[in-house]
Amino acid sequence: MTAEPAVTPDPSPLASPEAGEGFFRADGDDLIPAEYSASPWGQVLHGRLIGGLTARAVAQARAEDPDLACARLTIDMFRSAPLAPLRTSVRAIRSGRRIAVLEVTVEQDQGPIGQGKVVLLRRSEQPEGTFRPVPGWAAPAPGPALGSLPSGTDGKGLGRDASRRWIAPWQAWAVSGPSGPRSGGVWIRDVYPLIAGEELTPLVRLAMAADLASPQTNSSERGLPFINADYTAYLGREPQGEFVGIQPYGHISERGVGVGQAVVHDERGPVGFIATAAVVNR
Repeated sequence: MTAEPAVTPDPSPLASPEAGEGFFRADGDDLIPAEYSASPWGQVLHGRLIGGLTARAVAQARAEDPDLACARLTIDMFRSAPLAPLRTSVRAIRSGRRIAVLEVTVEQDQGPIGQGKVVLLRRSEQPEGTFRPVPGWAAPAPGPALGSLPSGTDGKGLGRDASRRWIAPWQAWAVSGPSGPRSGGVWIRDVYPLIAGEELTPLVRLAMAADLASPQTNSSERGLPFINADYTAYLGREPQGEFVGIQPYGHISERGVGVGQAVVHDERGPVGFIATAAVVNR
């Protein structure tokens, strides 16, 4: 669950973290979260990291069968979880000729805190024809010209500043839209590895950034009243590169329950869609 941070200048928007730092440090089967793994809601684990851990399990499964493409990645966030060691387990639900389904459970000593489900489909020849396009997105390429959000306040990724105000441990560039300077979406670039010592893959980057579809689609002119309970990314092609674009597409809600939808991009163009369910946070 995530909130939208405030924009502040970053004189070095493409800076890299110190060597070896990550949201988690592996200690045997345990993953130990860093302080900047926290969410805006307090010293609890940011929900987007459950998405990253699920995508990491996908990468390990695809290493055995590279012809499988990740077509759907669903993340359910069960409850707020403390910044305590956690473990992941992977269960194969289906392993067929053209489809494989994986279930990834993330748990702590008190029990599961979240779960991911992945649908992998086998690649084949692309059919001919013209298909329905996605809505256009006139977003400039990500970079300093768009402004940025900070990636930590002191270069060490501490998730809060001296006043304990939460600071996003990633870099972002807001996109102007018809409703204002930040209404057109956002470009995201993670700068910290998910696991210390492991390279961030484009799929893991997308799985973490997809959580931000909730604040992008479930905000109003008065702020962000909703927190997300889940999100699903449907991918029509492989993501590439370091940048993930979230293009808000729509919001529907009534009596404190809402859903949002967005298009997800890399620098080549649209990659897929993101849907999220949310509830009013009182």
